[in-house]
Amino acid sequence: MAPPVPPEAPARPGPLRALRRIGCTALLAAGASCAGPGTERNLAPLFSSHSAGDGAHEIEALGGLALTRRDPMSGERTYWAVRPILSNRYEPNRDRFAWFLPPLGFVRDDASLDATVAQFLPLARYQRTPEANGYMSWSLLVLPGIYWSSHSDGRVQRAFFPLFGLVEKFLSWDRATFALFPLWIRIERYGRTTDYVLWPFFSVSRGTGGFGWRVWPLAGHNSWEGRYSRWFAAWPFLHFQRNDLQYPEEEQQRSWFLWPLVGRSRRGPAHQTTVLWPFFGHTRDPETGFWATDAPWFLVRFQGGDPERAVRRRVWPFYSYYQGDGLTSRWYAWPFIRQHSEKYPDGTKESLNVYPFWRSSTRMREPLVVGGAELERDERPGIERFRKIWPLGKVRTGEDQQDVHVVDLNPFQELDFVDEHYAWLWEAYGREQRGEVVRSRSWLGLWRREKDADEDRRSLSGLWSARDYTRAGRETRERSWLFGLLRYRTTEGGDFSLLRPAFPGPGWPMRRVPSSTPERPFER
Repeated sequence: MAPPVPPEAPARPGPLRALRRIGCTALLAAGASCAGPGTERNLAPLFSSHSAGDGAHEIEALGGLALTRRDPMSGERTYWAVRPILSNRYEPNRDRFAWFLPPLGFVRDDASLDATVAQFLPLARYQRTPEANGYMSWSLLVLPGIYWSSHSDGRVQRAFFPLFGLVEKFLSWDRATFALFPLWIRIERYGRTTDYVLWPFFSVSRGTGGFGWRVWPLAGHNSWEGRYSRWFAAWPFLHFQRNDLQYPEEEQQRSWFLWPLVGRSRRGPAHQTTVLWPFFGHTRDPETGFWATDAPWFLVRFQGGDPERAVRRRVWPFYSYYQGDGLTSRWYAWPFIRQHSEKYPDGTKESLNVYPFWRSSTRMREPLVVGGAELERDERPGIERFRKIWPLGKVRTGEDQQDVHVVDLNPFQELDFVDEHYAWLWEAYGREQRGEVVRSRSWLGLWRREKDADEDRRSLSGLWSARDYTRAGRETRERSWLFGLLRYRTTEGGDFSLLRPAFPGPGWPMRRVPSSTPERPFER
């Protein structure tokens, strides 16, 4: 009887087969541990997707160069930008405002009117506006000299400067026509027509107001019957004018000028004398007591005497004082030190600037009452304070709000478009608080905090992240380490549990958990 044959030993897998098994196992493990869609990921400054403190879903890339925000309920995009080149902001009613190379270009869309204004200084401006009958009128202005527009009444205006052009209701003109500028121009305004030949040398005016003419610089007479009569000879040396002829004689103005030596103007008892224009002048009104002296303009000016008019004292650049229209202003060593006090219907504002190092203001708002009823406004009554030490940073505090920014390289007046498009480049740290919403961010978004009434989230570029909230009235803390590979949860009372890895982390859900919601099972 033959002995039994032992079974053959299984063949060892070859090296390629072993590598495939290891790769498949790694892929399965990685797939099981990846952060899924709708979760937070933080690889700042390269990429960050997170839930903002105000509830918006926000994506930021390249340290803040690219930014987009979406409404958490509708999912619609409310803002996106490639800073500092371009930004788009959408209002809830879908109005849009876009910057392009701010402050040079912008686009404003009014969704309710279907109107658009687009402008890029100083080269072009386009405007589209619906008229009362529903017709969509439009106009286009492109420098150095193209203008084109269309209107419901049939007016199609074209201008190709300096070759030819016809425009209507443009600027303050009713109609303007030109050909081979400056060879010939015709301006029609308020029923008066003026023809220019070789502008500005020769012109003739006719129609409403009477006749006028000019042979520049020899002589000219521009008049409007019942309004004014103005002569010049050997321009700019000799001028004579009578203005406001529609009023009684004592309220009319008469003036003459032998430029630049001396000039005289009188209106009733008030008179003004100018010597060596524009340097020396004196004005006096015996009826109101007003007086003003320039000696020389614009370096030295004093005026006052009339309680209805402003008071000025200026010895530029050493000192200046202005009081009028609710404003009291003092300058010392212009432009370095400025002190302002302003009065408004609803409060006051005090400010002190020591350029460029210090800027401060205190704004006090009181309830605005009209006819015994308090008006509703966007600004709440209270005190708002602003302090800035250039270039270290600035602080703004108000009723239930606080903004702190560390490093601010802008030495000039604060402008929203500068903060929006350029401040992120140099800002080391920023913190904004509105009620219970707190948003803070370090340079390039490496550190971030997003807090509201429900949750408090902090992160340090994937290495570490924290999420604090309440579940069924119990304080809950979740932590993520090493790009989401190690995650765990601790709950008030001593409960501890590991969470599934979520590479690249932290993997928190975008939608925040309302405070103290009933506990229910869920998976991570």
